[in-house]
Order: sequence, then structure tokens, then C-alpha cells
Amino acid sequence: MLKTLYIRNYALIETLELDFYAGLNIITGETGAGKSIIIGALGLILGNRADVSVLNKEDGKCIIEGTFDTTSSAIEKFLVSNELDVETELKIRREITVTGKSRAFINDTPVGLPILKELSSLLVDVNAQNQTYIFKSSEIQLAMLDEFTENKSQLEAFQHKYSDYISLKKQLKSLLEKEALARQQQDFLQFQFDELSEASLKEDEDDLLKSELQWMDNVEVIKQSLFYATQKLNEADDNVISQLQGVLGQLSSLQAMHSDFKNMQERLQSSLIELQDIASEYEKLYEQTDFDPNLHNTIQARFDLLTHLQQKHRKQNSNELLELLSDLDQQLLEFSSLSDQINTVSSNLESQRLQLNKMAKQLSSNRKSGLKTIEEKVIHGLHELGMKDAIFKIEIIELPELSSTGIDKVDFLFSSNKGRAIDLISKIASGGELSRLVLTLKSLLSASRSLPTVIFDEIDTGVSGDIASKVGNTMKKMSENMQVIAITHLPQIAAKAKWHYKVYKKEVNEVTQSDILLMTEEERLHELALMISGDAQSKSAIKMAEELIG
Repeated sequence: MLKTLYIRNYALIETLELDFYAGLNIITGETGAGKSIIIGALGLILGNRADVSVLNKEDGKCIIEGTFDTTSSAIEKFLVSNELDVETELKIRREITVTGKSRAFINDTPVGLPILKELSSLLVDVNAQNQTYIFKSSEIQLAMLDEFTENKSQLEAFQHKYSDYISLKKQLKSLLEKEALARQQQDFLQFQFDELSEASLKEDEDDLLKSELQWMDNVEVIKQSLFYATQKLNEADDNVISQLQGVLGQLSSLQAMHSDFKNMQERLQSSLIELQDIASEYEKLYEQTDFDPNLHNTIQARFDLLTHLQQKHRKQNSNELLELLSDLDQQLLEFSSLSDQINTVSSNLESQRLQLNKMAKQLSSNRKSGLKTIEEKVIHGLHELGMKDAIFKIEIIELPELSSTGIDKVDFLFSSNKGRAIDLISKIASGGELSRLVLTLKSLLSASRSLPTVIFDEIDTGVSGDIASKVGNTMKKMSENMQVIAITHLPQIAAKAKWHYKVYKKEVNEVTQSDILLMTEEERLHELALMISGDAQSKSAIKMAEELIG
């Protein structure tokens, strides 16, 4: 329930603090006095958008704050799930700065407008004078039917599974697109893979081939150097090894004379053995070194192939080619697994579709099972509002495809007069008929929603006289179970108020401002007399006001 509404620097209001109470709260006032300003300010803390045009003074900040008294478990659950403080009173504040920046707070914690709107849907149902959108939207009518038939839990379960179903559909679409792309790429990738695979690549192979080619291209120089080394070390008359052997023989007799000679002799002997081994290796290399044109051509062809593949695939060496080969292999494996993935997802999708169809049919059955009761309640409500010949029907049409709400399309059908064909409400209902129908539907919905507060902003448009009194009776009856706040210009409705507020204009320092007061019983009589006759002091009008109050 809305307990207090504080408004500062909004439209024609400089500062206003207003208390509301349980039961039927009626707001009246002259046209242009600012009745709808109160609803506009309330709309800001319920999540409506705003800009600097709402500022009363351009150099000041606009603040709207509402205090709600609620013990709703749904609201407590909402606050906890959004990490907001749970207090005995719920405070919502909205601020609009001079630059147009807007901030919202729930129990002094900053929040975004989506959270504010979601919370407001649990607190207040605002009904404006023009709500024909209800009757132009099959989706809204279906939502209303689900509230009437208390399908919330089943619908939420269906929508959760439907969300998974849509995700699977997107996944299947993505896989099919990949498969189509794979068909275009697979042949080319397979060709690349086969080409590299047939090359029998080895790690560091290009460096090895380059070294072998360099050896073979310089074979004559190498042989000449090896021949020269072999001759000088071992073959020539004055070869190094023979000369070293002579030195060793010459010095052998000195070993007994001094220990240093012995050590040097041993070192020289080691050098001789090492030189003999080197000379032997050189001789073997010389004998093995030869130019084989066939082998050279084979190695050159292999090296050219690797060079060609590196240039073609923009790689630096054979190791990078091997990495590319591995990547191509992985891509081809993924392509081959696409078909299996598509089959699996398609199977899961069909399974979910069958489950959803079953759930949707159960939803549809629930909706249809409650139709007669709902229709009777609406017709009864319309009869109480003076539409004795009104007919109201709910038509459910099964759709060929699943949607987020099942397989049903809902239309509200209406006829206000005897002998008049029943048709879509938007086609045949007048303004006054729409007002009474909206009020009837909202009174039924409000009971099923268990909302703490319902607001009617001149919902009585198009009605008068005895019908207006009956509209007031409906609002009063609603207020027995919830707080009702209604803006009206009809005395028949205002007379039903438990709490009657008057919005009026005043001048402060030659500036027009809007204000509101909760009237006493005497003030209320004069206000009703003014609404009846235009003269607040008319004795006959005051008497009529007394009769309206009853």
C-alpha cells in the first residue's frame, strides 16, 4: 500500500508531502489544477522515463519519493534476489538533476529503471483513461487470461523450457551454417592436407637438405683440401707424422736424465696418436667424398618441393608446415563431426518440441476450462455497471506454431446491446463502454493479482449519472481488499471515497503552484456541491452531495 508521496520541484509542485490510506482514496479538482501531475510524479518512482522538462525550477533537482507498507512475500523475494535491503517499509526515490540525469533508489540503494519497473509491477497497477491498447493486443489479452486462470507457475515452466528450445534452434542453425560453409571449404582444405601429407614432412628437414646441398655443391674444393691434408699429415716424404716420430726418437734418450723430459715425451706421444687418428679420418672422408649427380638431383628436388610448399602456404620452414598440417587435420575432423552434432541437436530439438507441445496443450486446456467462469464474472460485473445486455466472450484460436506463451491466440469479444453482433472489442465498443469494461476486468484482475494498490486515472470517461454511481460502487468494493486511488471528475464516484483529496492551484510570489489537501467532511460536502452545480455554497447541491454520500 502507498503510504506517503513526497514531491519536490516537479511540474507545478514546489514541495508536497501527501499521505494515503487504506480503502478508496479519491482525488478531484478543477481541470488543469494538477490532478494528473500527482499520477505523473508517482509514475517516475514506478519506472517511467523523465527529462528536465519536469523541473519546476530549472536550477533545482527534482525528487520524488514514495513509501510503501507491504508484507508481500513476492516483494521480499524480489528484494533479496536483487541484493536490496528488506525493511519494514519500502522506500523508492527518484531524482532528476538539472542536466537531465536520472537516478533511482530502492531503500537507499541505487538501481536501474528495469529493476524499478519490475518492482513496481508488484506494487501498483496504474490504469489510465485511455487503455484501448488492452483490446488491440492479443498478447495482453492472453496475459490477462493467464492471470484469471492462475496459470503463472505452468506458464513459467513452459517459458523456461521454451527458452531452452529456442537456444537449441539457434545452435542447430549455427551448425547448419557451419556445415554449408564446410561443404565449400572442405574440398580445398582436403587438397591442402593431401598435398602436405604426401610430402612426408619431417622436423628440421629443410635445414638438413640445405646442408647436404652445400656439401655436394662444393665437393671438388672439399676433396682437394682433404687430399692436401692427408698428404701433409701422412703421405708426403716430409709428412708431419714422420717428422714427429723422428723427434720422439731423438728425445727418447733424454727421459732418464730429467723428469720434465719424460712428461714432455708422453705429451708428444699423445699428440702423435691424435694426429695419426685425424689423418686416418681425413683419408676416409677423402675416399668417401664423391659427387653423385643423381643423388644431388634427388636432394635438390626435395629441397625445391619444401621451398615451394613454404612459399605457397607462407611458412618459414618445414616445422611450420607440419603445424599447418596438424591444423588442417583438426579442421577436417571437426567437419566430419558436424554431421553427428547436427543429428544430436536435431534429435534433442524434436524431443523438446514434443514436450513443449504437450505442455502447451495442457496450458490451453487450463485456459479453456476457466473460460465460462471468467466470462460469467465479467458479464456480471458489466451488468452491475448498467450494461444489462452486454455479452463478453473469450475466443481461443490454436496456432500452427509454438510461441513463448504456448499455442493459443486470444481475442476478447464483446457486444453491448441486444441484437448487436459480437465482435472484437476494439471494433465496436464506445468510450464509456470501454471504461466500464476496463474497470470490470481490472477489478477481477486486481483480486487475482493481490496487488496492494490500484490507481484509476479518470477511468470513468464516457459515463455519467446512475452509471457513474455504479462505477463508484465497483471501486469501493475493490477497496475492501486493496488500496484504490482514483482521479475523477464525477461527483457520483467522488462521493464513494473514504478519503477525499482536492488538487488546487495557488499563487506564491506571483508564481502558480499546485497543491493538494485531504478534506474534512464539511470541505468534502462543498467540493461535491461544486462538482454537482458549479457552486460550492448551493444548498440544493449540498443536499444532493449529502444524498450521494448516503
